[in-house]
Amino acid sequence: MALITLNKQALPSGSILQVVRSFIPNSPGTTTTSSSFVASGIQASITPTASGNLIIVDFSSSMNNTSGIGNAKMYLKVGSGSIAELPGITNGQYQVGYAAANHNRYASHCFGGSYTATSTDALLFEPYMKASSSFYGVAHVNSSTSLTLTEVKV
Repeated sequence: MALITLNKQALPSGSILQVVRSFIPNSPGTTTTSSSFVASGIQASITPTASGNLIIVDFSSSMNNTSGIGNAKMYLKVGSGSIAELPGITNGQYQVGYAAANHNRYASHCFGGSYTATSTDALLFEPYMKASSSFYGVAHVNSSTSLTLTEVKV
């Protein structure tokens, strides 16, 4: 196991090793009519410096867009593997958000979670969304979105 050093001293557990942020100040918007989860196009990628380190995942969208009902959840791709729902969240149907045109049509969406790196393969995070009726989008046109990944030494 490689020892990470700063000024010739070992970094203690809990040290922030890196931060990656994808910020879109004027979103082109995202919508789907799919009844299955599909990619939102909002992505951030980080390559852990060591297996076992914690990756903190924070997502926010200032405004969603729906004319019916829809929801979103966080997905993860490890290395060249397939993208799949972020592991460790049981019944995570509404991880990122839920919206219905009749009561919270333009509500903001957010997600705060974590993933423990199992290797030093690149990690790609992306909210996925689906429409239960009509159309749904995790980000409204001209809204802002951010997806921030923070690696913490364990």
